[in-house]
Amino acid sequence: MLRSFAQPRTSQMTTTRSPRQGNAPFRPTAATQVRKRASSFDRLLLWIKPLGLAVLSLAAGCTHPPSAPRVGGGSWFPGADVAGLAARPGVDFIPGLRGYQQTTDYTCGPAALLSVARFYHRSGIAEDAATEMRIAQEAGTRFPEGLPPGGKLGTKPEEMVAWLEKNGFEAKLEFEAKPGDDGAALRRLRENIRRGIPTLVAWIDLGGHWAVAVGYDDRQNEDPWDDVLILADPYDWYDDVRDGYTFVNANRFYWMWFDTHHFDRETWRGMITVSPKTPLSGR
Repeated sequence: MLRSFAQPRTSQMTTTRSPRQGNAPFRPTAATQVRKRASSFDRLLLWIKPLGLAVLSLAAGCTHPPSAPRVGGGSWFPGADVAGLAARPGVDFIPGLRGYQQTTDYTCGPAALLSVARFYHRSGIAEDAATEMRIAQEAGTRFPEGLPPGGKLGTKPEEMVAWLEKNGFEAKLEFEAKPGDDGAALRRLRENIRRGIPTLVAWIDLGGHWAVAVGYDDRQNEDPWDDVLILADPYDWYDDVRDGYTFVNANRFYWMWFDTHHFDRETWRGMITVSPKTPLSGR
């Protein structure tokens, strides 16, 4: 059972842990004090810093910094043994779905669609820029060139869903109108992963970013704060192995899982569950 990912109700770190019931919020013990935990002040920073980045980005798409080659020196962020993840205890993982790397700052959505369509062996989908740009055009992705005043860059969730439905997929869009703290959305996300169903997620990373949730590791302990979410990421520049995967602390993701751009209002925990309308060949 997925543990609760609610923020602590108090910033004091001396409370004792009681047995969890349902979605009761997690309360750290003194033994966990040495770990980096999100206090109420930390939580405020998690809201303020991404919002500040979103304002500075002035765009709805993946307004990333310019791509740069890896620098020399030691490896700060080694990759994981992705091939063995599915067999590791405590890990749910969808093998064979990695993030195609976007070629522009505004095509994380089309790149994520490409990865999912390729995973399902959709015909006519190649891992190249031509396919990426074709999907962007079909989905209605907006670029800086020709953008009208007040227009939003990138690809909106409704446009992602429309492209999927036109190309042989069932697509279910879900989101929360306000920031709940019961962890329900994260439990649904992990359940999709457990069932082998890719889920597109929109979060505030990089000022607004699409990725595909493909794995979850509960680290084989009862502490939900150190769980790891595995993303098939179209902008894989977070570690020293550019293999199309990004690993993020699940609680950190949970509180950055909102988007101020793609909807007409701030919307939390946006996700699109994707499955083929009919079984596709090769799966």
